[in-house]
Amino acid sequence: MTLLDRFFGNNKAKEALVFYQRDGRFPHGILLEGQEGTGRKTFARMIAAAALCEGENAPCGQCRHCKKIWKDIHPDVQWIAPEPGKKSFKKEQVERLRADAWIKPNEAPRKVYILCETQYMTAWAQNALLKLLEEPPAGVMFILTCDNRFHLLETVRSRVITLTMEAPGEEAAVRALLDQMPELDAEKAHAAAGRSGGNVGLAKRLLADGQYALILEKAAGLCEKMERADRFGILQVLSGFENDREGLLCCLAQIRQLLAQNTTDAFLKKNGRQYRILPLQAGKVLDIIEQGMEYARQNMGMPLLTTWLGAGIGSALEE
Repeated sequence: MTLLDRFFGNNKAKEALVFYQRDGRFPHGILLEGQEGTGRKTFARMIAAAALCEGENAPCGQCRHCKKIWKDIHPDVQWIAPEPGKKSFKKEQVERLRADAWIKPNEAPRKVYILCETQYMTAWAQNALLKLLEEPPAGVMFILTCDNRFHLLETVRSRVITLTMEAPGEEAAVRALLDQMPELDAEKAHAAAGRSGGNVGLAKRLLADGQYALILEKAAGLCEKMERADRFGILQVLSGFENDREGLLCCLAQIRQLLAQNTTDAFLKKNGRQYRILPLQAGKVLDIIEQGMEYARQNMGMPLLTTWLGAGIGSALEE
């Protein structure tokens, strides 16, 4: 059994990783795109392990490189992400990466840089990274994660191989939860898998964070009002966040990710119910949500922000 055997779903991504490992030629740049909770970070760690693994059937999980990577202590695997509470990469982080990439590995045949949540990279940061992606130093590999590849510059997207991460579905999510949380009651596992739409990461967060469960309930309520183009109902749900900026951001991020992943089908599932919205309307709502999240980060007054969001989303759904 390898580490991949315990990663449920995403067979296409796993098949691609097996091919790279057997072929012996890993892409110098891989982008893992997917909704929060679909295992982007876990799979990034698996790619790094497979690239450095010394055992058979990589990633074996048993060799020294795999063990160190799984404990996040490997000197040749670096994680780079926005600082806690921040929504963008610092200039110093990118400059440090550009300099460090030319230094030889400590103990592995190659170095791996994992850049998380790259949708928050500014255009400057992406352009600064572009040269390394075009002509990387020998033995250097980059793994990027983001919620939607179209948040990155086209020049960056064209220089990486994109693998899309998806929720494995409710049945697979239940198996994953019971495998990763042996103490979990099967009934609770089924309930969490259903409420999360088969998203393992979100299901685990639902089980651990009661506040998040309440926000997800509000997101579902907002989706119901959106499906009906109920302008007053939309504003009513949003007004419940007037004293909770972070909660609003979390709610909007949940809807944004689901809309961006699939605007032609169900975009949220709750207790067996799927909410739908026309593609053209979905695109307009997505633009409003993106702008609203930016206003929230700029500390716009919450009553004004929720009113602006309600009016904008309502108008978009009526067009």
